[in-house]
Amino acid sequence: MSDFRSFIKKNLTIYHIIGMVVGVALSIVYWYKSGQFSDNILKNNLALIILWGLLVGYITFDLIRNSAKKM
Repeated sequence: MSDFRSFIKKNLTIYHIIGMVVGVALSIVYWYKSGQFSDNILKNNLALIILWGLLVGYITFDLIRNSAKKM
């Protein structure tokens, strides 16, 4: 169990949480504006678009964090 906690502590920082919140917020706005009327399964399903927003937000802010670290 301690391995799981150390993994979470290392890979889930405040930057990642902010990125996931921003990703979810933007994906919900996108779904509200155009996705709910689409025929595409990813665009018209709110649960899938939220998962997509979580993933994209995490990865984007991880890349920003790592590039800022290297400077």
